[in-house]
Amino acid sequence: YTFGFVVHVALQGAAAALIPSEYARKGKVDARKMADRLFQWSVVTGICLGGLQQLALPILLPLFTTLPEVREAVKAPALVASLLHVVNGPRFVAEGEMIGLRSFRDLTGITVVGTALLVACLQFTTLGQTLRGVMLANLVFCSYQTISLVSHYWRVGELRRNKKQRKMQGNLEVKPE
Repeated sequence: YTFGFVVHVALQGAAAALIPSEYARKGKVDARKMADRLFQWSVVTGICLGGLQQLALPILLPLFTTLPEVREAVKAPALVASLLHVVNGPRFVAEGEMIGLRSFRDLTGITVVGTALLVACLQFTTLGQTLRGVMLANLVFCSYQTISLVSHYWRVGELRRNKKQRKMQGNLEVKPE
């Protein structure tokens, strides 16, 4: 999971650097195309990392413990961690886009609400009582973040598409606003 997290952070850094650079050099349309490519890569990367983690689990588990009880107890959190890779891919690119375009206020607002949601899951439900529950609470947090950040990109952010462009999503050529 940690290796995958590093890959996601690398995509975040790439988004934070490449999107504003493209915006400064070529304008909003090309910056949006760059962001879209990074989002596509983030989805592919997240799916690959999650799948790879699931495939590696039977190989890695015996290296860490010989106890069957421990091996069984780790399976559910490992599955949730694999799902986190899929969810976190677009999340980190969206965060990078917001950092690069200096949308700090919106990013902070989304993160504060997400953090409150995470704390509520851990404090006011049974999720905080087990490792699996903590991982599920983290999945709730990351899912909220991903939905909010990607929605911001599509609907209200600096690179948002107007209504006409949203209707023509399948068309990769975006007319300048």
